Amino acid sequence: MRSYQEGYVFQYMSFLCWRIKMNDKPFLTINKQIELLGKRGLLFQDKEVAKSNLLSYGYYEIINGYKDCFLDNSLDKEDKFKSGITFEHIFQLFTLDRNIRSEVMSALETFEANLRQALAYTVAEQISEEQTKYLDRRNYVTGKKQYNKSLHKEIYPIDALLHLLKGITYAKSEPYKHYREEHNNIPPWIIVKKLNFGNLIWWYRLLKAPQKRIVTSRMTGLDVAILEEVKEFEEGYSSLLSLYLDYRNTAAHGGRIYNHFSKKHALPYNPLIHKILEISPGDYRNGKGQSRLGTLINTLQFSRDKTAYNELSVSSRFYVEKYLELNPAEKEFICTQAELNDKFFIR
Repeated sequence: MRSYQEGYVFQYMSFLCWRIKMNDKPFLTINKQIELLGKRGLLFQDKEVAKSNLLSYGYYEIINGYKDCFLDNSLDKEDKFKSGITFEHIFQLFTLDRNIRSEVMSALETFEANLRQALAYTVAEQISEEQTKYLDRRNYVTGKKQYNKSLHKEIYPIDALLHLLKGITYAKSEPYKHYREEHNNIPPWIIVKKLNFGNLIWWYRLLKAPQKRIVTSRMTGLDVAILEEVKEFEEGYSSLLSLYLDYRNTAAHGGRIYNHFSKKHALPYNPLIHKILEISPGDYRNGKGQSRLGTLINTLQFSRDKTAYNELSVSSRFYVEKYLELNPAEKEFICTQAELNDKFFIR
């Protein structure tokens, strides 16, 4: 057993180690950042432009975000760049990703607007436009009971959803206040305006099967009768919404998109959907058709409204081709990271 003094020394040394770790990433001026990168083997075509870019976007966002594929992994030392790598090259990859991120946000905003309308229309048509009826728990499935962080207890998902929706009916902002005071009712097409993408998906999943199928039909353009025959498509479509939400959140928080991969939100293997995507079971086991950018783009084709798909596929191709004009040797790398096939480049 340690003596009191030994224990004190141990705690003090631990504290010192913690302080050292806390200070191993000190603040560096832009000039010092350039100097550090130069020591690590990075070349500069124009240091003044590099300084401007570092000042505008930040060292962490440009360098730490996109350096990995440019590092010499054969060196067991502090980050060293491969021979001939320039700051401008890294910034080009950063710019490619920034542009694609913006297009992903735009495409998924369009998709979200489509889902918002399909959900509101279906709830009003199939359940009721009256809040006392469409907020009735009996019109939905309960979901599996789980812990709710906001309410600090285990409840059924439907109860958490209705708690959220009923709260909106008391909102003091417009147009909710107007509808409450002038009409004594907030219809579905108004209440959905307050919901984010995740809330909309949540509501969609808690609809009873007939209503849920109608929303899916309106989103995809497939007849309800067809969806009743191919239930595996509807199951896969619900999983796709999780993937879209993951991309929406990643993009909104400035995360990398060109090589994004999520195990948590990966599309489960679906015989029908992956057959349409031309992904075999073997391809899927090797990581294809799960959650990379190509999967996002290709599955947006399932939408009745092709706006999101058309905009994202065309704009992504434009930015990828623009990057490859400057760095033609990286086509295989970019296509692998984003899971883009030859069809992607066909106009």
